[in-house]
Amino acid sequence: MRTSRFVMLALLAVLVLAFGGLATAQDTVVLQVWTGSSSPAEDEFKNAEFAAFEEANPGIDLEVLISPDYGTQIQAAIASGDYPDVFTVGQFDIPSRVEAGVLMPADDRIEASEDIYPALLEAFTVDGTVYCPPKDYSTLALYYNVDYFEQAGVELPGEEWTWEDMYAAAEAITNADITTEDGSEVVGLSAAPDRNRWLAFFWGNGARLQDEDGAVAFNSPAAVEALDFYASFVRNGVGAAPADLGGAGWNGEAFGRGLAAMTVEGNWAIGYLQNDFPDLNWAVTEIPLSPAGERGTLLFTECWAVGANTEHPEEAWALVNFLTGTEGAARVAEAGFGVMPARISASEAWLTGRGEEFAPFVVGTEYAWAPVFPSGFGDFTTVVDEGTVEVLAGDAEAQEILDEAAEIATELFEEMQ
Repeated sequence: MRTSRFVMLALLAVLVLAFGGLATAQDTVVLQVWTGSSSPAEDEFKNAEFAAFEEANPGIDLEVLISPDYGTQIQAAIASGDYPDVFTVGQFDIPSRVEAGVLMPADDRIEASEDIYPALLEAFTVDGTVYCPPKDYSTLALYYNVDYFEQAGVELPGEEWTWEDMYAAAEAITNADITTEDGSEVVGLSAAPDRNRWLAFFWGNGARLQDEDGAVAFNSPAAVEALDFYASFVRNGVGAAPADLGGAGWNGEAFGRGLAAMTVEGNWAIGYLQNDFPDLNWAVTEIPLSPAGERGTLLFTECWAVGANTEHPEEAWALVNFLTGTEGAARVAEAGFGVMPARISASEAWLTGRGEEFAPFVVGTEYAWAPVFPSGFGDFTTVVDEGTVEVLAGDAEAQEILDEAAEIATELFEEMQ
C-alpha cells in the first residue's frame, strides 16, 4: 500500500515537471522574421543580429527566412493573409502595403526617432502616419575618373560645379580621344536609361510631382529641362548607356572598366569598385548644382516593419528597435557592407570605416528625395520608364513623354478623390 502510494506520488511529480516544462515552452514567444538576401556579407550580418537578439531576449525565438526570392514569397504570404510578424519593406512597396492594411503603425514605438534622418522617415510615412523605421539607406553621387580628367586637362569637380560644368567635362574628355588598354574609346558619362538616375536632376532642379496647389507638375519646364539634360549626354555622343559601353551590365561596371569618365551611382558601388577594380583612380563628389542653384539626389531605403496581424506586438517592436535603434545603427556603420546607417548619430562612424572621401553620400541625405509614387501609379511609372529609354535613344522628346505621364497622374489623382 505504501509502495503504491509512493509510485503514485512519483508519477504525480513527473507529470508536474512535464506540465511545468510545457508551460515554460508555451511562455516562449516565437516571431516569424522575413527579409531578402542581398549579399553574403549582409546576410551574415543579419544572422548575427538575430542571434544577438535571441541571446539578449531568451524568452523570444526567431524563425528567420532570408531569401533571394523574398519579393515573391512575401507577396504570396500577404495575399494569403498569413504573413510574418516582422519583415522588411522597400520604399517602393510602402504605399501598397499600407493600402493592403498589413503594417502596424509605428505611432510612438520607434526608439529615438529624432535621430533618424527626416527624409528616411518620410519615405515610410503615408498620410501623416509613420509605419516603420529605416534599417539603412543609400544615396546617389557623381563618380569620376581622376586620371581621365587629368589626361584631358579638365579641372577636377569642385563644390561649385554646375550641370554646365559636368557636360563640358564630358564633352572635353570624349573629344580627347582617350582609350582603354584594350583600345575602347572613353566617353564622358555612363548614363543608365533609368528614371532612378535622372530623377536626381529632376529633384535638384526644383521639379516636383505636384505643385503647391496640388496640381500635377511632372511636366513642368524644370522637369523637362532635367530629362533633356540627362539625355543630352547620350544623344550628343558624349555619353552612352552602359549596355553600349562594351556590353556593361550597369553603370558601375562601365565606370570600373574605364569606359566612361563619370557616372551617377550609389554608395553600393564603393565596395564593388574597390574589390573588382583596385587600380582604378577614382573619386566621388555631390551631383552638381542645377540651373535652379540647388542640388538633388535620390535615396533608397527599406524598413523593418511589424505585421498588423502579429499576436506579439511588444516583442516584435522590441526586435525592430534592436535592429534599427541607435546601437543597431552603430553596428550597421561598423559592418561596412555598403549601406549607410539611417541614424545621424552613426554617420561619422560609417565615414570613419569607409573613408571621409565618401562624405558626399552622407551630405546628400540632407536634400535627398525617396522617389516613391502613390499606390496604383503603375501605368504612370511604366510611361516614365519606357519614355526614359526612348528619350535617351532620340526616339521621343522629353516634353512629349512627361506630358503623357502628367496626364496619367492627373487622372489617377482624380480617381483617388
